[in-house]
Amino acid sequence: MQWIWVAIKREPLIHFLLIALMLFGSAELLKLKGGSLDQEYTLTVSEDLLFKYIQYQKKTFSPGFARAYWQGLSSSEKAFLIDNYIHEEVLYREAISLGLEKNDQIIRRRLIQKLEYVTRGVAHEVDISQNALKNYFQHHQERYRLEASITFTHVFFDGRKHSAERMNVLALQTLENLRSKSEVFERSSGYGDRFPFHRNYVERTLQLVSSHMGEFLAQQVFTLPLNTWSGPFESPYGLHLVLVTKNTASRLPTFKEAAPMVVEDYRREKMDSASRQKLQKLIARYQIDWGVSVPDTSMSLTHAE
Repeated sequence: MQWIWVAIKREPLIHFLLIALMLFGSAELLKLKGGSLDQEYTLTVSEDLLFKYIQYQKKTFSPGFARAYWQGLSSSEKAFLIDNYIHEEVLYREAISLGLEKNDQIIRRRLIQKLEYVTRGVAHEVDISQNALKNYFQHHQERYRLEASITFTHVFFDGRKHSAERMNVLALQTLENLRSKSEVFERSSGYGDRFPFHRNYVERTLQLVSSHMGEFLAQQVFTLPLNTWSGPFESPYGLHLVLVTKNTASRLPTFKEAAPMVVEDYRREKMDSASRQKLQKLIARYQIDWGVSVPDTSMSLTHAE
């Protein structure tokens, strides 16, 4: 063994081979490490990733929509979208590498909202049959009750332009004139002053009329006889002469009338229910270590409904 070491010391070629072997090994080691680093800084841009990016950007989670949207873009628009994707992906990765997502309540809230949105999405897979909708409508029909509405015109006398006495005289004189001529709905604009809101109200609810004329006058208008000039009535703005031509009482709608709202409400309740069930399954995977006293968990999501 000793003669081998002596030969190594005396032979320059062996020195060269040993140094070369060490350099080769070091290069391979650096290459391995560099490969991992290169992979960390590799950003893949593919159609599948861009389709996902489009769905999040447009808040429409449909691969078909994303593909059609992408195919409809011009070359410059595609380049612009790819550029935005790369910018966002790089900024996202750099933020993660710096640990900016840690202990950030805004990011925490956004992640929670995102997961809630995903769990609600399972309800889209539920078929909504006409029988289910009609049954839902029958059980919640009162929810879709149509409000009472009224159609009328009015002649207004502005309290800012006339004294109380003069305004009352004008209103009574005009009322007599309107009645004697049996003045119709369309000709009311030829009388009185300009009202701050509308002169004609077509199929308006009590709430809207109240917001314009005050609750007291609105209540009176809904009790007036049809096709007869009535008044004068006082509002916060002055005096009014009113001609009601249509008064529709509150009623329950037919299924056909309420169908769009029924579909929306039914789907929302299905989504809420599916979301709660999904959340219960997620919570069931965790062992909760109670560090505080819990007064009442009967309504908690940790308990089955």
